[in-house]
Amino acid sequence: MENCTYFFVEHDVTDRQGWDKWRTSWYDIFGAEDMTVDKARSYPEWEGNECVLSIPTSDDKMAMALWKMRSGTSKGEFQAFIDRFVCGYANNKVFQVEHAIGIRKLDARGFFSDLINAAQGRQSPGYLDAPKVWLTHHCILDREGFSALNASIADKINKTCTTPSDCQTVFPAGHKCCLTLFFTGNDMVCFESTPEGVTYDDVRKAEDEFTRGMSRNNVYELDTAKGINAFHLSEDNWSQDAMAWANATVKTVPVDSTTATMTTPIGIEASQ
Repeated sequence: MENCTYFFVEHDVTDRQGWDKWRTSWYDIFGAEDMTVDKARSYPEWEGNECVLSIPTSDDKMAMALWKMRSGTSKGEFQAFIDRFVCGYANNKVFQVEHAIGIRKLDARGFFSDLINAAQGRQSPGYLDAPKVWLTHHCILDREGFSALNASIADKINKTCTTPSDCQTVFPAGHKCCLTLFFTGNDMVCFESTPEGVTYDDVRKAEDEFTRGMSRNNVYELDTAKGINAFHLSEDNWSQDAMAWANATVKTVPVDSTTATMTTPIGIEASQ
């Protein structure tokens, strides 16, 4: 990654009244008529760090956020920062991003511009490519099997996809991906988009069938219209990155097996 470290946070709101008051206080600050992106970025509460994406779940019980930190920031340092930042109004589960697909357009200037617009009454357009967005958190139970699954996805992209848009065909019909974050350890998340009418049960069933018991899949419907910078998520950006990832992936075939296995880290560097 470029001289920075990314962290993903799942905020489980525990004090609804305090959380809403805290969030409103930020909107009051950024809603000022003379507010600019540079002024917004300079507030000491950020401690020099940059949020690039924030989206609540549709039931507003949780919020998902992606942060860009100084290179070398440890998970413990970020955990301490984010706990200070949200003032104890949520339990904050932190994951360090090792690789990413589809992150290229997520930056702090876009985030703060969208936040200022929302604070001044110009609601964010939200995600633009589809009416619904879901986040699936894969808690990997079978590392070898899950790595082989990802290897098979890369192999399929290399063999069947001639343009980036073809990459979306590797997923169940109607499901498309706009951001994938591979974490250190045994977790990863995928942001996927679907048409109107697709339900939680539909997505959960598709994810469970796709991963075949190799991960425990927690699914959340997201409200991108209430999010910040969600309109910079893109199926096209994901597809371009996915093709580059697949082309760069090195695969080996064990002598006694026909299943390709990954010999390089899964994912591409989260550079911008």
